[in-house]
Amino acid sequence: MNSLKHHILSGLFMWVLSMQAQQRPNILWINADDLGLELGCYGNLDLKTPNIDRLAKQGVLYKRAYATAPICSASRSSMITGMYPTSVNSQDHRTINMTPLPDGIEPITTYFRRAGYFCSNGNSHNMSRGGKGDFNFLAENIFDGTDWRQRKEGQPFFAQVQIHEPHRDFVKDKEHPISADKVTLPACYPNHPLLRADWAMYLESVQACDKQVGIILDRLEKDGLAENTIVFFFGDNGRPHLRDKQFLYEGGLQVPLIVRYPDHFKSKVIEKELVSLIDVSATSLELVEIKLPNYLQGNIFLGKKASKREFVYGFRDRAGDAVENMRSICNGRYKLIWNRTPDRPWMQLSSYKKAQYPAFSLYNVLYKKGELAAPFNQFMVATKPEIELFDLKKDPLEFNNLADSKKYQKIKEQLFQEISTQMVAFEKNRIPEGEKTIEKAKASSLKYYVEKIKTHNPLFTADTTDEELLKDWENRLLKK
Repeated sequence: MNSLKHHILSGLFMWVLSMQAQQRPNILWINADDLGLELGCYGNLDLKTPNIDRLAKQGVLYKRAYATAPICSASRSSMITGMYPTSVNSQDHRTINMTPLPDGIEPITTYFRRAGYFCSNGNSHNMSRGGKGDFNFLAENIFDGTDWRQRKEGQPFFAQVQIHEPHRDFVKDKEHPISADKVTLPACYPNHPLLRADWAMYLESVQACDKQVGIILDRLEKDGLAENTIVFFFGDNGRPHLRDKQFLYEGGLQVPLIVRYPDHFKSKVIEKELVSLIDVSATSLELVEIKLPNYLQGNIFLGKKASKREFVYGFRDRAGDAVENMRSICNGRYKLIWNRTPDRPWMQLSSYKKAQYPAFSLYNVLYKKGELAAPFNQFMVATKPEIELFDLKKDPLEFNNLADSKKYQKIKEQLFQEISTQMVAFEKNRIPEGEKTIEKAKASSLKYYVEKIKTHNPLFTADTTDEELLKDWENRLLKK
């Protein structure tokens, strides 16, 4: 009898929990791979992004949102846990010796599930397929499925939909092609025809991303879920160009962030408030009234408990065969980059970039000829300064390092004290990779490089020169 009573009470409890859960809004993360701020709603007039622009008009757009890392796997590991990459030993890109999450730390899907949510991760091009995860830690069954339509009737969901574009290889937009002659190339790159052609292809890929966003939003509307779903749209890291992705400059860390919740959040643009993608996790849980675990390192930036962030931090360790140790801190006006491996050049070999970035070969060839003008040639030096300091208001391109200027010593000392203190806590669980692991990563990256360049030219090998690669890029991108 006691057993029957317990069974009835247990069932009643689960029913009540289910009824409570149905009152909660859904959460949808739309995550675009390698997307910078090149969108109409962020002021870029060289491309057409009507769907993302429409989302921005209906929601809250943040102009100062930052990824925690300028590369996908570290950034994504951070978002799904609400922790900085080093705090969950996920700082190296596609960690070879993965470890479980530290004791007590769980993916945030654990907390959604406990509250009755269905958790999915899907591919925007085919929602029956799993979307990109790319987490640098060991864990099982982080998601329940690939599509919010797979949930039980009436069950709330936490869904991610992954959009591959505008990650390289870029895709053409035959409906709205973009002329390389008419684009406004960012001033952080030399105005070279090859780079203009590459940039135009990037913008066409952003337009492809926008079409996917439209399909996702229309699907949500068709399912009658738009009014009760909080949509977060963002890029996982900055844009896929030479001085951007994999680096802690603005182009590598700054991402779009738009949040829409009909009848709850008024449409507006947040110009100056700093937001980190690590905050998306905490905010998502808070907005559906799920109690936050006390270890989360993100802030709540929307809702009744919203608070302003004083600093955003950036983390860069090994990316493929390019081994680095960089940290950054930004207070909105000034950014300090702490290069903890200053003996390595910015242009050290990155097989990924050598295979897929025409700028990588172009810079090398022009520099050898003495034809890479200032300030672009700064990127080619053999070693880096340990500290870089930039005034983002006066120098948004981050070319004028103020670290040695007497006028800026106070702000330099303040930011360095802050970052060096915080890293003691943020890096407590970081496990540096050993030499054998690094060599294994380098071998894997070299294999990737050879396979990739052979898709463009079967005669290419690991010894193919920058001059040969450059000629191939010119044949492919500049042919009339």
